[in-house]
Amino acid sequence: MKVGPAALLVALGSVTLSSTTHAFVPTGNGVSTSLSPSPSFRTAVSQSTPSKRNEKTMVMMAKIPVMDNWRVLRSGKLTGVVSNHPTYGDGEVITTSKLADPKSSEDGVVVVTISGSQYQLGKQFGAAKAAPKKNGTAAPSKKVMAPKKVSPAPAPKAAKEPPSIEQRLRAAKQEFGLTGASVGDGKYLLAGRPARSTSGKSQIWTAYRADEDGLPTGECLTVKVSANFDAIKRENSNYDMVTNGLFGGRFVKKIEFLPVADSSNKGRMANLCALVIENGDLDLKAFMASRGKVGLTGRPLRDAAAAAGQCVQAMHSSNMVWTDLKTENFVVQQNKGNDGSLTVKGIDLESARRMKGNPVDYSPEACPPEFANAFISGDGATFVLEPSYDMWSLGMMLYEVSVGKPYFDGKSPIAITKALRYDDFEADVSAVKDDKLRDLIGQCLRRNPKERPSITAFLLHPYFLTTGIGPFSF
Repeated sequence: MKVGPAALLVALGSVTLSSTTHAFVPTGNGVSTSLSPSPSFRTAVSQSTPSKRNEKTMVMMAKIPVMDNWRVLRSGKLTGVVSNHPTYGDGEVITTSKLADPKSSEDGVVVVTISGSQYQLGKQFGAAKAAPKKNGTAAPSKKVMAPKKVSPAPAPKAAKEPPSIEQRLRAAKQEFGLTGASVGDGKYLLAGRPARSTSGKSQIWTAYRADEDGLPTGECLTVKVSANFDAIKRENSNYDMVTNGLFGGRFVKKIEFLPVADSSNKGRMANLCALVIENGDLDLKAFMASRGKVGLTGRPLRDAAAAAGQCVQAMHSSNMVWTDLKTENFVVQQNKGNDGSLTVKGIDLESARRMKGNPVDYSPEACPPEFANAFISGDGATFVLEPSYDMWSLGMMLYEVSVGKPYFDGKSPIAITKALRYDDFEADVSAVKDDKLRDLIGQCLRRNPKERPSITAFLLHPYFLTTGIGPFSF
């Protein structure tokens, strides 16, 4: 969640902001003076007192939709015939977003998508029907011995016509959840429903490359679509600068920047730009939530810590400050095999700025105390960025993945900023179980920015060199 500087000052002690990104909006004197509440904030306010006309919808939402004739697609999405859904009518065929755990799907269980939706699974597609019941019990089947007959030789089967392109397109639309929309003049096919970026400025789509017949091919990708051309252009440049530097870090691969999402200039993609990047299974924050807020341990924890450290190393070696290092800006790719390892990669470089530069926005849960003080004093937009900013954010991120919940869990942006600005604030890291990791996180969360470790000292800490899992190579 990000907020602009002066808006939070006006709201201190009186308003709770939603978890979204807000940019600095400078006025004539260089300091932002207002901030409109996010769509999610307005929705929460407008729905605080339900009207009679949506009482029925609220009752339906209290029940979990049922999915019959279901199957899990290759993309990890669930498709089937839905009932008891607050939006769709009974009997409609729908395709959900990806399941958090596709392997848990079986008749009768409740599954959860990565967007948080729940569905109770009825009968699976192709399941055999039960024998009819009589007086509450299944009727016994009777064996009937048919007289043996000599079957004539089967006639040769006529060769089947291959499916037409139209038939294959209809099948692909059902299997992959294609919307019919595309970017890059048909090069990338959009699927499912878009999510909102953490900044609130962009839509995040799942997409597939199109082959010569216009059919999806290869692994799924992520497409970030926005009307904010300057922000996406800046993010594209940041990806190029950071990933092509001395240290490439562990960021998702940038596939292509499309200054014009659709050159036909028609439909919903008109006047938009797009950034195509490598896809992840789900973001690290959602992954932690799927674990029931149980912290990582062992190799997965070290994998996440090392990936975050290498991303910061790539940033700082490129003379950049990320300013937005948090669990939401990492994606998880779960590896096959039984070693429990994770591949964690950084995303969203829209807010990265040059060292000694000024921030364009910020996330309260990732900002250090010195920025909180500047922000409350009205100097947030002119705050000078140093590498120590990211080191604090790195400490907060590692605390969350090791403990299982954010340091300021449940607190509003206002409360977080207030807590950080107090001179007597000292981060309590006693909940971190691993001794070496607790020491490393404690160093990152030192109040004095000059006492925080550099990224080189971070990566050479004994936690990475002597974890008992074996040596780690950077």
